[in-house]
Amino acid sequence: MDDIYDISGIKRGLNGIMQMIPSSSMPKLHTVLGDAIKRMDEPMQLAIIGKISSSKSTLVNAILGKNEIMVTGQKEVTYNVGWLKYGKPDSDIIIHHKDNTPVTIKSQKEFSLWSTENHGREIDNISFIEVFNDAEILKEINIIDTPGLDALRGKDSQNTLDFIQKVHPDAVIMLFTHSVSENVLDIVRQYNVGSSFNPLNAIGVLSKIDVLWQETLERDKTALQIGERMTKNKLKKDPRLQKTLFNIFPISALQFLASSTLEEPVLDNIKKLLELESGVFKRAINNIVLNRALSSVNNFLKPQMFLNVGVEERTQMINSVGLYGVYLIIEELKKNPRADLISIRQLLWKESGAKNFMKVLHNHFGMRSKLIKMESIYQNIQQAIKVTRGNLADSTSSQLLSKVEQRISDLFSSLVHEHKEYELLYQLYNGEKLIDEISKQEFFSLCGEHGSSALERLGLTSISTTQDLIEKALERERYWRKQVALEPDPDEKAWMTIILVSYSRLRQKLQTMKYQYEQAKAFLFNE
Repeated sequence: MDDIYDISGIKRGLNGIMQMIPSSSMPKLHTVLGDAIKRMDEPMQLAIIGKISSSKSTLVNAILGKNEIMVTGQKEVTYNVGWLKYGKPDSDIIIHHKDNTPVTIKSQKEFSLWSTENHGREIDNISFIEVFNDAEILKEINIIDTPGLDALRGKDSQNTLDFIQKVHPDAVIMLFTHSVSENVLDIVRQYNVGSSFNPLNAIGVLSKIDVLWQETLERDKTALQIGERMTKNKLKKDPRLQKTLFNIFPISALQFLASSTLEEPVLDNIKKLLELESGVFKRAINNIVLNRALSSVNNFLKPQMFLNVGVEERTQMINSVGLYGVYLIIEELKKNPRADLISIRQLLWKESGAKNFMKVLHNHFGMRSKLIKMESIYQNIQQAIKVTRGNLADSTSSQLLSKVEQRISDLFSSLVHEHKEYELLYQLYNGEKLIDEISKQEFFSLCGEHGSSALERLGLTSISTTQDLIEKALERERYWRKQVALEPDPDEKAWMTIILVSYSRLRQKLQTMKYQYEQAKAFLFNE
């Protein structure tokens, strides 16, 4: 991180600013600055927010590729916000309290028993819990799992909202089910004052697309096709969504999770469903029974359904891959009877929507996590300054606050070029900066909004050579250098200069990587 940002310099600057202001007259600003200094060395915070039973915890487990890191199921979990951090999977769980009493530490077994027992007052006093896992993504991004915003325990819903308002997560994944017109968006925006979510730090997910598939009478479209059509129409009709979310991705979290966790015994039982008896008539009857069983979960689990596996094994299938997952696997086995566990997992990865979602999660958040965090810290400080200014009564303090504001602005404006890219992206997404559509889309691609590879950033094909990439970047660099030179308007020249510098930096990086690659070949293979 220090090779991109002068974190030490920013921390020193913030410490110096803290010494300028009296904590007695500006307590909120003093606290926010102290928190900002601590946050500098921490991963980005990504909150997953939605209504109850919207597959939030299943999605968390799927992103990490592991079962039961966060508890899932139909029964509402009693504890509140779960903060996933990088660490040993068997680490104790740390419980933070609303009344600021010292944290409580419990083993995972102790916590599991305690959280399901009746501890009304203690449960109500939970602010959040810390859970640890060794998934690589947690080194860069902390994932925050929240209770449903319409939780049966109203206090849990309020705790989620209070947490959003207090902690201001750096980024958010908003989950919707069936209809994207739910009030999740309104609630999150209302409680996110000062750190507004926008297409740079917010992604939408239409979850449970497998349920949408189950509700269709004609099975002529896949769940992913149904979800893609629904999200595309909703984004087109609702300008709020376009200004708040980068995109909405249709996902079946259960099949997404199964793409990492499906085991051979479950797959073997699904294969048994297709073990047909000899004779054309008997095979036809078996197909009719199987199709009827796959029409609903209730039918699939009926004891009187004469399938080749028992109800217990069928229940295990539903819990593991869902009814839609069983359908997908059966259809694949009909075409390819020799399909193995790896190919079936790949099928679930693709058809669950995981492939597109994880690509964007990596490109949009993962590669920009440090910058998003820095921007979030800056916005939190700006909001604290605004609140502090409203509470000051004397001119001396007001003058001091103005100096502090300028110092902070100077401190963060010294960030590298990525900061300027981020600001321009934000302005474009929110309609604050109007440029022609071709230049806008070119800049989006250049910044990795449509894919993080150099090929995707430059709009070239997979058959392009490294030299092709360098020449393309150089050609665009020269083009924008000419545009900057000819442009008389300072405002227009400013955004053009950002694009110019972005191309220049990309070209220099490509040249450096090409040189390093050639050096490596010479050393390894004497080429």
